[in-house]
Amino acid sequence: MIKPKKLLLFIIAVLIYNVLIYILYSVESGFEGANINNLSDTYWYSLVTLTTVGYGDFFPVTFWGRFIGMVFVLGSLGILGYVLTELSLKISEYVKKREMGYFGTTMKNHCIIIGWNAFSKQVAEQIIKADEDLAIVVDTEADLKTIKQLYADKNCFVLVTELNDFDNLNKVNITDAKRVYISFENDTDTLVYTISLKKKYDLVKCVVAIENIELKTSFNYLGVQFIIPKKEIVSKFIASYIFEPNVALLTEDLISTSNTEEDLDICENVLTQNHELIGTRYFDAFVNLKKNKGIVLIAVSRDANLIKSPEDNFELKENDVLIFIANGKNKQAITG
Repeated sequence: MIKPKKLLLFIIAVLIYNVLIYILYSVESGFEGANINNLSDTYWYSLVTLTTVGYGDFFPVTFWGRFIGMVFVLGSLGILGYVLTELSLKISEYVKKREMGYFGTTMKNHCIIIGWNAFSKQVAEQIIKADEDLAIVVDTEADLKTIKQLYADKNCFVLVTELNDFDNLNKVNITDAKRVYISFENDTDTLVYTISLKKKYDLVKCVVAIENIELKTSFNYLGVQFIIPKKEIVSKFIASYIFEPNVALLTEDLISTSNTEEDLDICENVLTQNHELIGTRYFDAFVNLKKNKGIVLIAVSRDANLIKSPEDNFELKENDVLIFIANGKNKQAITG
């Protein structure tokens, strides 16, 4: 949108330009030897001069005509400088907006992190390592520069905006995201933000990590399925390292993203329509996957309910989620 001041200056410039055109036409037309004889010739001469083209097909011959011609020549320098400056500013502004994510992303089924701190950095590293698309929403350019230095643009999109500007979250396709992780240092800030976010985007699947386990009920009430109590998980890991150190080492390896095709991961996969395992018994699926594909089936999730080690006759259905242990090479074999 044009600013009022610039619009006023433009109108004044147009008026002055047309006055000079009329004066030039008046003093040149009818003068002996003049080749500017009508307004069309006058406008053409002025435009050719102001744009520094200078064809030379028209030129003033009178004193005042040449004086106005000199004004046009000097004005062309100002106009050219102005145009180049404005063009440079527009290009810089475009590059800046693009760098800050103002034009949005086309990512779908991706992960989103809202807020940036040491903990969310660790989460981002695991997501990027898993070769998943990631969008990060931050509120400072300093965080933007840090993230750009850490991750390539191919898998990571960054949006700089006020975190409470929920309309701007459409630029990271929040409604098409696989999960949204909300990361604030303070649990209260996380809770307040989650309440506001769920009001705007009710169907968004949120993940939060909290210090105070007593707030877990409040997050559950908001429909947040995945609430990670930081202290509780850390304490369980420490206890495991004390009593069952090898189990703790294996657990740590399983929950972290694999670096090579031989590393083990705990993975999950949805049984989409026409998947070969639909209609088979859990035991048969377990034996088939272990024997033929090197995959160990350990649990099934149905209707958001986790079923650990189901009965042998448990029949797998469409949209069941299989949880299994596999290395980077074998886990692709279960998709269908």
